[in-house]
Parts: sequence; structure tokens; C-alpha cells
Amino acid sequence: MKTKENLVTLGLTETQADEVMLLESAMLERAVRFQFKKKDGQLREAVGTLKRESMVQPDGSIWEPVGESKPDVPTLVKYWDLTVQAWRCFNVFNLVTVEG
Repeated sequence: MKTKENLVTLGLTETQADEVMLLESAMLERAVRFQFKKKDGQLREAVGTLKRESMVQPDGSIWEPVGESKPDVPTLVKYWDLTVQAWRCFNVFNLVTVEG
């Protein structure tokens, strides 16, 4: 999990850092709707979670980690996309809104 101090050190404002932390902590508990800018500049609306019980694969099984876990990249927010049932990520600087 990211810390506010680390995010501000990366160049986010305190408000932006708070939003990223709010998103990640909320996704640990439930599905959250949010928007971010994609690399090509388009706005992407997503519904994501980090709650393991919600990571259902197309065959109905719960996603299980395989192999070694990848290191956390401080500039990325990783999430389980509930629309496509797969892992996705985006740059912390591109977060636009978090709902609820």
C-alpha cells in the first residue's frame, strides 16, 4: 500500500495523494467506480476491487496468484477490473475521480 508521503515525493499534490490512498483502501473492502486518463488521453471509467473474494474468473473460480508476486510500482495503481475479470493498472498521476 502506498503512503501519502511517498506519493507526494513522487510529485502528486496532497489532494491527489489522498485520492489515490482513498481508492486503494476502498478497493480492499468493496468494488469502487473511478475514472482515469489512459495513455492515449481518453477517459476510462472502471469498476475495480482488491477484495479477493470478488476476483471471480470466467469459469466461476476465484483468482489465485501464481508464481512470485511482482514488486509494487509506486507510480501504478493495480486493480481487478470487474468488467473484464482481469488485472489492470494505471498511473497515479492519471486518476480523475473516485465515486463513493
